[in-house]
Amino acid sequence: MYSAQIHTFGHKHSLIFLVMAVNIPTELREFHREFEKLSCMHDAAEVLDAFLEWIAWGFCSDNSLLWESGKRFNENERKQFLTLFQEYVKVMNERIKGDGDWYDLFGTYYETYIAGKSRRDSRGQFFTPPHICNLNVMITASGQEKGQKISDPCSGSGRFLLALHAHAPGNYMYAEDIDHTCCMMSVCNFLMHGAVGEVVWHNSLEPGSWFAGWRVNHNLNKPLHKHFGCPHVETLQKEESFVFQHWKTQKTVDEHNMSAHTLFSSEEDMFSVKASQLTLF
Repeated sequence: MYSAQIHTFGHKHSLIFLVMAVNIPTELREFHREFEKLSCMHDAAEVLDAFLEWIAWGFCSDNSLLWESGKRFNENERKQFLTLFQEYVKVMNERIKGDGDWYDLFGTYYETYIAGKSRRDSRGQFFTPPHICNLNVMITASGQEKGQKISDPCSGSGRFLLALHAHAPGNYMYAEDIDHTCCMMSVCNFLMHGAVGEVVWHNSLEPGSWFAGWRVNHNLNKPLHKHFGCPHVETLQKEESFVFQHWKTQKTVDEHNMSAHTLFSSEEDMFSVKASQLTLF
């Protein structure tokens, strides 16, 4: 299925229409038809953001999330988000048949229809193909990992973490990205795949930065908790984030090591003291 994206450019009294054909994956055709009922009246990127936020709002367990973007849509348009979600669930049911399956609908649709090449290039967004994610996981993970903390500092839609979760469930995932849409895709992917972890919206090259954070499925696998077995998400504060606390601890260690380095007149002196310290353990 090919969908036409129309871009207009105005110059004085003339308009130039540029029609771009977009090849929609077969499994997303019905989803795309429902999506276009909204994107024909609103910017497609805004519709996707609103849909992602609508999902997170619906699965929020502590009323900490609001659907602010929903104010842009009228009553009938807001009802369309439910129809869109129904199509999303249908696709996921078709694509995920076994424990080792996963499918990144949001990332696939985003890179196919939402984000043009110029937007991806300007933001340095290059989505890794799913089969490469699976290959990477097969090479690096045995499948027996349990209870480990796994981080992807440039997570995009969370594909690598989804692949690892499908291959070795039971680990705590940390997704970080500078792009808000990518973070929301990770949140929703975590929700729908039963992955447990944090999603942090910040610049991972400046770990102290912080825009927002979400804790996803934190109590999903705790039998005595009221949210056991129920996908859920809640707002994550900076001070509660393991990602931020880990960076803060590492920064303290690095500053201590830097200060210690200045106490020695030469590298030889520093290495000799380090050697004597190691003998204490």
